[in-house]
Amino acid sequence: MENRMKKIVLLGVLTVVLAGGGYLGYRYWTSTHTATTQQMPAQAVDVMTVGMKQVNPEASYVAKIESMDKVGLRARVTGFLQEQLFKEGDMVKKDQPLFLIEKVNFEAQVRQAEANLAKAKASAVNAKAQYDRTKTLYKTKDVSAAKLDEARAANDSAQATVSEMKALLDLAQKDLEYTTIVAPMDGKIGETTFSVGELIGPSSGVLAEIVSINPIDAVFSVSENDIARLQDQFGTGSETEVTFVSATGKVYPEKGSINFIDVALDEAMNTLKMKASFPNPNNRLISGQYGRVILRGTQPISRIVIPMKAVQRDMTGAFVYLVDTNNTIVKQVVQTGLELPNFDVIIESGLTGGEKLVVAGFQKITTGTTVQPVSVQ
Repeated sequence: MENRMKKIVLLGVLTVVLAGGGYLGYRYWTSTHTATTQQMPAQAVDVMTVGMKQVNPEASYVAKIESMDKVGLRARVTGFLQEQLFKEGDMVKKDQPLFLIEKVNFEAQVRQAEANLAKAKASAVNAKAQYDRTKTLYKTKDVSAAKLDEARAANDSAQATVSEMKALLDLAQKDLEYTTIVAPMDGKIGETTFSVGELIGPSSGVLAEIVSINPIDAVFSVSENDIARLQDQFGTGSETEVTFVSATGKVYPEKGSINFIDVALDEAMNTLKMKASFPNPNNRLISGQYGRVILRGTQPISRIVIPMKAVQRDMTGAFVYLVDTNNTIVKQVVQTGLELPNFDVIIESGLTGGEKLVVAGFQKITTGTTVQPVSVQ
């Protein structure tokens, strides 16, 4: 019994000792961990001071090369194609003969019209003489008023016939002229659809097409959101330099200029059509070719510019992280403008200048985080 009591007392003492040791150990770990946590340094982030910058804004759009003018050549009279005076793909000049239609029938029609005119003129001379004699006889009461009226009507009819024959001669001469089909403008002529010897006429369709190539247009569309931005940052078209870059990335050496801005938005696409004209003396730009036009303002403007990498995006739009006076991260919503070379972007609203902008270390911060800002250029 005594030994049993000694074991119970010893077990109680051991329990107290273990409990006390565990409590002291917990207090020691808690105080040590808390001290360690409080002593962790703030996260360092790279920041730059936001400021204004003189820039020449640029904007880039998908573009298609199109000829300023395109004409389909058609026959105005019916006849057999006698001769083709060009090679497909040739450069042609305005009024250059291109096709010849057999002239024999048309020359005969001109001679017939000339003969008819001569006959009508002779009849008109006779009718005029008869009318003059009848007027004289009427004054002497040798003929009646009815005879005078007949003579006057015959003279008027003869003069009208002369006018009619003149008109028919003009038409015959014009048809003869139309047997030579000429180029209506300077340009490049394409493939012909008819061969020498075939019968052609107004219903035959297009014989060949001529397209103007110098100058030539690059056609592109600007979204509604970009229109006001372009007007604000580029000014008038005369202050804008236009460059064409092919789909392969090759820069066309000649500079262009804006020559057309449509009067209304395309309702389906909500875009505004624009054209830029480029000199094309060597036919390096080909109608149907795709590429990009780069608009660049020639007059520098003052704008807030920040690195593109500083702009973050979420479901609500674009934003940046700023560091306030307490070195705390603040989220600031911004509206971005045109992108610039060197991966910069214009900020249209949200920043006024002087803010400390976070430019690196985004994965370790969030709104409300206390940081250690490190200034970078």
